[in-house]
Amino acid sequence: MKIKDTFLFNSLKGLAFVGGIILMTASCKSQKAVADLTPEPEPVVVVEPEPEPEPAPVVKTKEPSAEERITGSLNSYFSGIANASSTSAANRSIQEALRMFGGSDAPVLIIFYMANGQEDFDEPTTIAKYLNYLKDQGKNPHKVKELVLDAQGKVKELVLIKK
Repeated sequence: MKIKDTFLFNSLKGLAFVGGIILMTASCKSQKAVADLTPEPEPVVVVEPEPEPEPAPVVKTKEPSAEERITGSLNSYFSGIANASSTSAANRSIQEALRMFGGSDAPVLIIFYMANGQEDFDEPTTIAKYLNYLKDQGKNPHKVKELVLDAQGKVKELVLIKK
């Protein structure tokens, strides 16, 4: 009975051939390793004293300036008014926000276009009108860009820019 040359038979022959090559290569390497048993001298390790670590620099957290704190508060009031759950809640937030201003007639300038250092402003409004606008629209499209404080630390003028 003769074995036919089939794909399976040819694959087995190829596998046997590759296995034989691997065995021959492995045996050559192991004989070389036996022949090269001459010990190498160990390298001399010089221990150098470690320098004392430098003390970690003291990182002082920078306290936010009055303008930065007021800017953050105003932006959160704007969001709170726009996203208020009811009209009365929005009106309470408006009253709280107005305490940060010198008066309810403090001017608010809104930049609607800025290019090449030129700024174009929308028609000026007052803070009371702007806060009521946020309440009516239910969205907060602007953030504080600049503000001017008076001697008492109250906002005297406000410049807004689109988010």
